[in-house]
This record gives sequence, C-alpha cells and structure tokens, in this order.
Amino acid sequence: MKITNSSQAPAATTGATRAGASGRSASPKGSSAAAVSTSASALVAPVEAQLSSSDFSTAKVQEVSSAIASGNYQVNAGAVADKLLASAAALTGGSGAKG
Repeated sequence: MKITNSSQAPAATTGATRAGASGRSASPKGSSAAAVSTSASALVAPVEAQLSSSDFSTAKVQEVSSAIASGNYQVNAGAVADKLLASAAALTGGSGAKG
C-alpha cells in the first residue's frame, strides 16, 4: 500500500509550475546570464582599449629580464618611494606633501 502526503508538492515540480502556483512568471536562466555577460563586456571594452594603446616596449622588458637574471638589476628606491607616496595621495585625495 502506497501512502502519500497530499499537502506537499511532488519533488519533480518544475520551475514553471511553481511560478504559476505563486502567481509570478518564471524567468529563464539564460536571461540573467546574458545580462551579466553584456555588463561584463561593457566593463572590459574600455580596459582592452587602454591596454592596446598603452606604451609597451618588448625590448625594455627583455632588457630588464636579462638584468634581473644576471643579478645586475638595481632598484631606484627613491623613485619607487616617490611613486608610492603619489599613488597613496591620489587614492586618499591628499596632496602627498606635508608642511
């Protein structure tokens, strides 16, 4: 003898059936994925444009790589510190100089 509980919906109920029972329409899963994809494309396009137009020297990269590999690369600590402070000031909205 099989006993079922008539107050519970069967486990194999589809999204459309559940949506119809609640009075809301079910949205297809693809629509939200398409919206995210479109948004991502809109965000990525300006970054790709900037990267393609940036000044990039393959020769300079090779030069620095060779210097690092040979142990002859020297870091200009003053220049690094100045740029780090300028970057921090730009992020915090300050001028970076204290009187």
